[in-house]
Amino acid sequence: MGGSALQAAGSASPAEIYVDMSPAAQPAPASSANSATLNNANPNQSRAEVVRLWTSDFHETYNLSAADKTYVAQVVAARTGLSQPDADKRVDDVIAEAKTAADNARKGAAKLSFWLTAAMLFGAFAASLAAVEGGSLRDGTWNDRVLTPRPI
Repeated sequence: MGGSALQAAGSASPAEIYVDMSPAAQPAPASSANSATLNNANPNQSRAEVVRLWTSDFHETYNLSAADKTYVAQVVAARTGLSQPDADKRVDDVIAEAKTAADNARKGAAKLSFWLTAAMLFGAFAASLAAVEGGSLRDGTWNDRVLTPRPI
């Protein structure tokens, strides 16, 4: 059971995670006034639309366009029964959180690449020192002494 949950979590895209964080993926309450127009649509269909909008807009600009943000806020309002300003605020909060996560990932990748480069340079330096020592040992001039091989 834990393995299937881990496998399902591993196959989720980051866009789906942030769509799930917004209430757009939740079913609409029965008493919602805004949900009359969007309730006719399949909830999975509107969720898929939001995922596509999120993926395409964040891939290029790390933000939703004004029209897409308005649509997502309308979907959130219809699904949760929130007022339109509350839904706009919720969408803005999720966008801000996604931007923060992207910035943290970018900073982490930059730090990782710096330390990997430093480790490779250190490894190259250590390899060159070992090559010098090994060459000196092979030539019989290791440690500024002339070494003569012993007969076996």
